[in-house]
Amino acid sequence: MRGPTRAAAAAALAVLLAPKPAPAWSARTNYALHCQGCHLADGRETPGLVPRLRGTVGLLAATPGGRDYLVRLPNVAAAPLDDRELAALLDWVVRAFGEQASPVGPFAAEEVAARRRPLVDVEGARRAVLGAPGHGLPDHPSVH
Repeated sequence: MRGPTRAAAAAALAVLLAPKPAPAWSARTNYALHCQGCHLADGRETPGLVPRLRGTVGLLAATPGGRDYLVRLPNVAAAPLDDRELAALLDWVVRAFGEQASPVGPFAAEEVAARRRPLVDVEGARRAVLGAPGHGLPDHPSVH
């Protein structure tokens, strides 16, 4: 190969071998990929293992402490999504499973950045959120 042809071939090869960004999945697809294995398609609980989402996540999203709790849950914090995608996923979960018509507002990427400090004592944090006045959640061991 001569100079220009070799350069063109090298450029084409570089384009083909360059890392591709991860596809931008919808929030619903991200739920199926990253949450549904434990929370199931309908957000119900797995007794003794996984708390229900339906009827609780919207109430948690309506309080600052509950929002911080949701973002910092270890499996949420470790989700392989960027902050914007995780915020969209949390918003979808609240719309799909929350019973609050309008929580404080949508999750912002900046708010989701709190996941960099995942909860260590999940049960203690849960008790603190549920013990806060006006939490509106039943005191049930499977509610988070």
